[in-house]
Amino acid sequence: MDKYGPIYHIPSIGEISPPISVPFIGINYCTPAYRNVRKVAQITVIGCVLSGRGKVRVNEQTSRVQQGDVFLMRSGCFHEVISEATPEEPWVFIWYNVHSLWALNVLEAYRLLSTVVVPNASMEPLFRQGIEWSESKTIEEMQGAMQLLFMQIVIRLSEIQSSRGELLSMLVRQIKLHLDNQILQPFHTEQLVKELGMSAKHLNRVFKKELGTTIYHYVLTKKMESAKLMLIETNLTVNEISEQLGYSDAHYFSNLFKQKNGVRPTAFRSRFSEHR
Repeated sequence: MDKYGPIYHIPSIGEISPPISVPFIGINYCTPAYRNVRKVAQITVIGCVLSGRGKVRVNEQTSRVQQGDVFLMRSGCFHEVISEATPEEPWVFIWYNVHSLWALNVLEAYRLLSTVVVPNASMEPLFRQGIEWSESKTIEEMQGAMQLLFMQIVIRLSEIQSSRGELLSMLVRQIKLHLDNQILQPFHTEQLVKELGMSAKHLNRVFKKELGTTIYHYVLTKKMESAKLMLIETNLTVNEISEQLGYSDAHYFSNLFKQKNGVRPTAFRSRFSEHR
């Protein structure tokens, strides 16, 4: 067996599902052989590493995680989890499966939509709270409690990210502000270079050093996440979404979306419309 550990099921009660549902939580004790893949995940997974090491991948972004780290694997993406445990030290993490399209809206509102790992978050007590409640509360009590706990976790992660963001250099903060304000526009490096008065090579080197990704991939990730939210939450056509994100060629946009997410926009929308 490549993993073991307790799993707790929190079924929905009543005819109307809560806006945020956390139907399964548990603890994984992973051997060196553990690997789990979801090609296009329909759940958002949040986890807190208790010990050992592993790797998590969301689309093309792969990150190593260790004790104290919290990872976020948003729905609508390729998920891969790989153990880097040793026989002496298994990889152990608490996980929550979140079944809700609203989870993406919440992550976006708290600026966590593109976050995969928050290192050294020190949130084990908060994650263990759900495990303790699962062993003591009724299912009805758990419904509301887990929604509140999910929000507490998101808010705390956002606070950590915000406080650490203040440690970014002024230049990187300026670059991020420019990029975030231009997500619904065509991206041209020349505009950024003109605004900041520095070479593209220098800006990209500084940005990657502090944030671990290139300017181009930062913009692309933001655009693709916005596209997924529009596909889920609106009735805009693929052509209209393409235009809103600054792509004049809808066919190019569709191919790019498939390249980054594994399916074309229409297939992505169909898959998630079943869960409305």
